[in-house]
Amino acid sequence: MNGDPILSARKLTVSLPDRTKSRVFGPPPEITVVMGIDLDVPRGSAVGLVGESGSGKTTLGRAMIRLLPVSGGSLLFEGNDIAKAPEATLRPLRPKMQMIFQDPMSSLNPRLNLATILTRPFEAFGVPFPDGSRRATAERLLDLVGLPTAFAERYPHELSGGQRQRVGIARAIALEPDFIVADEIVSGLDVSTQAQILILLRELQARMGLTLVFISHDLSVVRALCDRLVVLYHGEVVEQGPCSEVFASPRADYTRTLLDAVPLPEIDPGWLGTTAPGTPHDVSDKKREDPSMSTSIKGQVVLVTGASGGIGTEFVNELVARGAAKVYAAARDPSRLPAFDGPVEPLALDITDPAAVATAAKHASDVTLLINNAGVNHNTSYFRAPDLVIAREEMEVNYFGTLSVARAFAPVLAANGGGAIVNMLSILARVNLPLMGSLCASKAASLSMTQALRAELKGQGTRVIGVMPGAIDTRMTADFPPPKMPPAEAVKEILDEVEKGAEGDLYPGAFAKDIAAGLAADPKGVEAQMGAIL
Repeated sequence: MNGDPILSARKLTVSLPDRTKSRVFGPPPEITVVMGIDLDVPRGSAVGLVGESGSGKTTLGRAMIRLLPVSGGSLLFEGNDIAKAPEATLRPLRPKMQMIFQDPMSSLNPRLNLATILTRPFEAFGVPFPDGSRRATAERLLDLVGLPTAFAERYPHELSGGQRQRVGIARAIALEPDFIVADEIVSGLDVSTQAQILILLRELQARMGLTLVFISHDLSVVRALCDRLVVLYHGEVVEQGPCSEVFASPRADYTRTLLDAVPLPEIDPGWLGTTAPGTPHDVSDKKREDPSMSTSIKGQVVLVTGASGGIGTEFVNELVARGAAKVYAAARDPSRLPAFDGPVEPLALDITDPAAVATAAKHASDVTLLINNAGVNHNTSYFRAPDLVIAREEMEVNYFGTLSVARAFAPVLAANGGGAIVNMLSILARVNLPLMGSLCASKAASLSMTQALRAELKGQGTRVIGVMPGAIDTRMTADFPPPKMPPAEAVKEILDEVEKGAEGDLYPGAFAKDIAAGLAADPKGVEAQMGAIL
């Protein structure tokens, strides 16, 4: 992202016919929806437009790309004033500005298959199919948004809501635009599908250098995706600025009202079931109210995933040294586990296989502490990878695999008194580095998931801890420059905090703590520095 605006509005005004007051003769009166807005959209940025229903978000978004007429003011796109430009002037600019609509079902032609829908932009603007044929071009676009190429012959009604929205995104990026307006594109999707769409958008923005205007009423979604925030109220901008600043210290009363209205989960303590008072596994009210109670490792039954090497092996050794009653050392291939001393039981577990996860939860039904350590890191940028296989594998293992194990063992922990889940993440969950784009995305998704689990499982007395170290000196970080933390040192610090009753996010090692402090002060500066180091 640089400071040059790709789009700049000054005193922008949009008025629309008020059909509720139509006259028998003559045109209906007009109502001003957008009132004298000043706005800059920096090139390469993601700008969030937020406000309550009727605040003018969609009207402003459509006016930005001249899908609606502008009544007054100036609107510069790449230096060209398009506010009053005729369609003949706008036509050459249309491929550079696109829109993703809120309802994909109504914006996709139900009579056309996806191959035709995705290649219509090329036909509309007289652009040859870049891959030589309609089918090959459509398949490339489907692959780009994570859909099977066989979907080219399907029709919109044969897809789920999330899949249709991916098709809408694919159509919008077909002509490789510079500027995209995304209008409430995740509002009708379930939470997990929302996360997948947001991750896809972030990946595409990094890969294609897109500038995004993201319209939403959900401030939590905007905070996850956007660099800047613009707050609208009755067609006027009441506040704008960097997301971090607006969320940290909003100046406008209306912005504070919106932030206060963000819904937080109200947990039903019995959603995973309860045990009768006085039984060995009873979770007392005292413990439910105080999930930060100290927990000695001695006597605990612990499951460690990814135990075949690196920090996973160190976890097993240190847990045994601290007196754990039993340690399940889990690995996809148990034959690769080292020979451990003490009460260690090897366990075959592929965290991407739901059946294997369910079997492990049934077998290890005495677990009181879960350490989710299994993960994958290909150290590959988006563009160095030949396709999306690596990105999908990192997301499948680091996000979905971790979530699958947590879901399977949450009832086990509840039955055994609450316990704790430790999710091993990375400081890259909070930093976007081009060298490791899909890894950063998968870790960021895992951090969001960890925070959600923390809220959901609090009612059953289960602590959920996210651990974000810097580089740890293992085989996976062989190409990283120093400083790298010794695995044994990292494990000791993590388990010390677990025993003290820590909850929330941990940053083991001075490097991770320094990065966390720097992100609080200057996130973009930290990303630039880390990018230069790597």
